[in-house]
Amino acid sequence: MNKHNKNISALIIVICIISIVISIFLPKSSENISISKTKFDRDSQFSFKPLSVHSPFKGERITVIKLDGIISDSGSNSFFKDLTSSNAVLELVNKATKDPSIKAIVLRINSPGGTVAASQEIYRALIKARKKKPIVVTMGDVAASGGYYIASASDAIFANPGTLTGSIGVITSYLNFHELLTMIGVKGIVFKAGEFKDIGNPTRPLTEQEKKILQALLDDTYDQFLNDVTKGRNIPREKVEKIAQGLIYTGKQAKKVGLVDHLGDYSKAVKFAQKLAKERFPELRRRYGKKDLPIEESWKSTSFFDVLIGSFSPINKINNPIENKILKTYSYSKFQPLWLLE
Repeated sequence: MNKHNKNISALIIVICIISIVISIFLPKSSENISISKTKFDRDSQFSFKPLSVHSPFKGERITVIKLDGIISDSGSNSFFKDLTSSNAVLELVNKATKDPSIKAIVLRINSPGGTVAASQEIYRALIKARKKKPIVVTMGDVAASGGYYIASASDAIFANPGTLTGSIGVITSYLNFHELLTMIGVKGIVFKAGEFKDIGNPTRPLTEQEKKILQALLDDTYDQFLNDVTKGRNIPREKVEKIAQGLIYTGKQAKKVGLVDHLGDYSKAVKFAQKLAKERFPELRRRYGKKDLPIEESWKSTSFFDVLIGSFSPINKINNPIENKILKTYSYSKFQPLWLLE
């Protein structure tokens, strides 16, 4: 009996090893999933219609790219913050831009912002893509600061009435422990080459000159932010300055001030992308008439063995099921939409 049990255990182990090897080396197949059954994390306001499927179909289509979490060029995820690798999103945007069979791009944004350079990279990639095909943004719970920066590069922005957006501004902060350390008799000692190398050192007060240097840094970044939103939205700089100032708006308020074009959910954004694609490419109107182009959703399903061994591709890291479903609750990003400067 013991020998029989050992044989069964050995067989199970062999099967698991073979399954893991297969999951690593064989390409994952794209399953046909009805949009009406597709689930998005925390996007309860989605109202899907069975207008198309996710499939390996390589003909004319509209692709949907998902940007979820704090935007960073980091290639790894944090256990305390939701991170979206800008490199992964850039890869998808650039691929869709170069692919002539993709006739429009829909970008689903659910992000409170992120680092400056990472947001700018995606913004510029979308501006480039916009010259070749329509870009439509659909906002989830929040698309603020860096998330809005990216959204402004599109042809049209859709938001739900309760979406949090805007927050056009730049912020950085740090804790200073100088007075506390003085009280308990602890002194910070720094060796440096370069007068301002330890600017922001928490063990000593900032000098007035250092405050001016940091403020100039933020002012320049803010100026870049305003310029790009002005360019992307094609509205006067004076108007952007008036409605910016770091203010956060609901989707309904954002539409009134001109930061958002339409109030509507994911399905309405996709329908609008269909309309823009047919206007941009008249042959599509003749070929499809009132029928919709197929929709290709760029994210991929993740197998159990991917989770077990951590073999996520850069694209799958955008939708890491462990990060999104278990750790998401602990992210400060849900409570404090920021434009982070790191």
